[in-house]
Amino acid sequence: MGQNESRRLKISGRLGLKARMNLLQSSLAVWPRRGKSLLEVNCGDGHFLSMLWECGFDVTATEHDVWLRDRALEHAGFRAEVVAAADDHLPFEGDAFDWVILHAAASDLKAFENSLDEALRVAAGGIAVTFWNSASLPYMLHRFGRGKFWPWPTYNCFGVWRKLKKYSMGRLTLLSTLSGPVNIWNRRYAGILRQACGHVMPLGAWCIIRMNIAPSGFVRPLPLRLDNTRFVSPEPLLECRRANNVIRNNKSNCPNSK
Repeated sequence: MGQNESRRLKISGRLGLKARMNLLQSSLAVWPRRGKSLLEVNCGDGHFLSMLWECGFDVTATEHDVWLRDRALEHAGFRAEVVAAADDHLPFEGDAFDWVILHAAASDLKAFENSLDEALRVAAGGIAVTFWNSASLPYMLHRFGRGKFWPWPTYNCFGVWRKLKKYSMGRLTLLSTLSGPVNIWNRRYAGILRQACGHVMPLGAWCIIRMNIAPSGFVRPLPLRLDNTRFVSPEPLLECRRANNVIRNNKSNCPNSK
């Protein structure tokens, strides 16, 4: 395990894990879950796996790092299957899962685009992309205040939004949490700050952008516009006799009828 990974795990306990779980639950509340499959890409040490299983999803996860994958298996138990895979090459067929959660972990833009393409390939109903926001107040305070080591790759929330928007596959929704400085995330009064402006974009350090994929073949109907001159003026219908009257008249004219 590298030095960066050890630093990440050392401070992960005080980085508002509960706040992130609550935000993930709120974001995925609109997704049906009975009999639905969900893939969590880059599950890390598996802190979200039990929660997703308790929400009712059939959970599968992927993690490339061996040490993190072993910890994820310990957290998940029988609740989820954890597969060894990189986020830019998922060993699944297209549309294999109803929902996909991608925890962005790529260090450069091209790798992030590849992982995003893979997540969209295997997702049939929608995806949720989580990432650490470089446009947030906590990260700006960290950069200008020369704060402690920031162990995760960061992405600009507006840039991620624009990239997802280019796919034109469905409606986007953005939520965020952890709006205050890092040193108060794990304090008691930090909950007041999260409640006051936790979901206001782009203040939160941890963001989720959810995209519900529109069904394939869905076409919005266009209004029908016709010229009034094409319609002829209404004409009265021709009157006709009832069928039983015709039969009765035919019988009366028949010479063999009684």
